[in-house]
Amino acid sequence: MQTILHISADFPDPLAPSKTKAVQNLIGATEGYRHVVYSLNRVNGRGNIAMMNFGEDRTAVAYGAPPYGLMLERFLVPVGEAIARDIERRGVVPSLIHAHKFTIDGLVASVVSDLAGTPFVASLWGDTDCKIVEAKRGMNRRFRKLARQAERLLPAAPWTERYFRNALGLDARHFHLLPVMTAGDRLLKPVLTHPQRLVTVFALDAWRRKGLDRLLEALAIVARARPDVVLDIYGSGSPKSLIEVTGLVQASEVAPRVRLKGVLPHGDVQRVMNGYSAFVMAPRRETYGMVHVEALLAGVPILWSENRGIDGYFDGHDVGTRCDPNSAESIAKGILFLLANERRLKQNIAALQADGLFEPLRRSGIAENYREVLAAHAGEVRPEFTRVARQVRG
Repeated sequence: MQTILHISADFPDPLAPSKTKAVQNLIGATEGYRHVVYSLNRVNGRGNIAMMNFGEDRTAVAYGAPPYGLMLERFLVPVGEAIARDIERRGVVPSLIHAHKFTIDGLVASVVSDLAGTPFVASLWGDTDCKIVEAKRGMNRRFRKLARQAERLLPAAPWTERYFRNALGLDARHFHLLPVMTAGDRLLKPVLTHPQRLVTVFALDAWRRKGLDRLLEALAIVARARPDVVLDIYGSGSPKSLIEVTGLVQASEVAPRVRLKGVLPHGDVQRVMNGYSAFVMAPRRETYGMVHVEALLAGVPILWSENRGIDGYFDGHDVGTRCDPNSAESIAKGILFLLANERRLKQNIAALQADGLFEPLRRSGIAENYREVLAAHAGEVRPEFTRVARQVRG
């Protein structure tokens, strides 16, 4: 059995159990391989590294480094060396390394790759990776080299590939699109609504990044033409975020038309969304936008942000509309379009569901996609480490 070594700062572990489960779900759906995970956790400090096992083939790594990516590579190289020593000690010889975030995990993976003589692939996480590449202009040459060392770069969405083609001077052969697994992926038949209602779902702690303030401004514009407009907001968060979100809503011109609906369990998200006219969310920053995909699978037209989230997946397919997330007028125009075209959009979504267009975005389709990546790039099973890895033993 081939061994895949995963290096991820986004894997739930005892040190940070609330991390997103996207990587965990991907690994869990890909049987037939031994998956060895090193979960990275940065703390403010300088240079100390500690490890904790939290299950079979699962290791949490805490490492000290300054905030804001200061001296980024200097503090990540020792993490890679420590992981290489640890897998050698444990007799783990990977056939492939998967760095689940290019600019952080990728720098660690490149060290392990050199020491273990193992190829690596790297996911492109549009939000964080783009932000770090833009902030670290002085590392542009290093990131170009890292991109060319990787067997493949795995963007979560088409816009991310476009960004990195331009930013790092790459071409199509470097990339393989790999969507993110959603919590729900049932196909639900679209239903027409009366009266029309809008819905959005997000963690309240992230209301700034999700653009709630701009969405409320846009809704006020919409209300001039559609005074009957209603928006339901589902989500939970900290007491502080609940106060902030409640204050935003109460201070908006459309307060009577906006309802905070509270927690919506993952298992109920699609069923509840199915009864709405459209899903509206225009994040300022977004890597993928899993809830946008869940809404489409649930038969609901969507409003999404240009050059963020799922942008590029549905070009040429009439499933909703994109907008400029920094413009209340653009968001309002998108909302009015969704309300005016609910019937036609839902008919299109139903036809696309029947034609299988959404299958690559469902869990089974993504798992098959990932298995193809692993089969294409995993090296041969080797009985022991390369000599180079033994030279870094400490």
